[in-house]
Amino acid sequence: MGDKMILNEKEVQTCLEYGLKPLLNKYSIQIKESQLKINEKIYMSAVITYQDRILDMSTSFTIDYRNHQLAFENINGKIEYLFLQLNMMSVLRQLIHDDHVMFKENALYYRCDLPIDELIIEDEHLYVQLKE
Repeated sequence: MGDKMILNEKEVQTCLEYGLKPLLNKYSIQIKESQLKINEKIYMSAVITYQDRILDMSTSFTIDYRNHQLAFENINGKIEYLFLQLNMMSVLRQLIHDDHVMFKENALYYRCDLPIDELIIEDEHLYVQLKE
């Protein structure tokens, strides 16, 4: 087994925002502010802009890395705009059309090559098992 990195909430937030930036930029989505908490899942809330509209997003998910894909699974969340509350997965399915992204039920798989064997959520941290 390779080395293991242990990431706290702030580090996970920074990595997610950096890693997803190319995909977000493609759809003109910007994260204005965000908060992230780790328990048995990752809980994230954010204020985002899309087409000059300010939206509030809140979601929870588990994360793993398998078959050269970041796996965001057990996604549960909503996006709020004015008085509308939209289901997170419905919005993502309608918005994102990218060869690197695949949807299954309440999961999103983002294909990218990373030197990772496994991701584990434990003790309010994300453990990253690196490949040798």
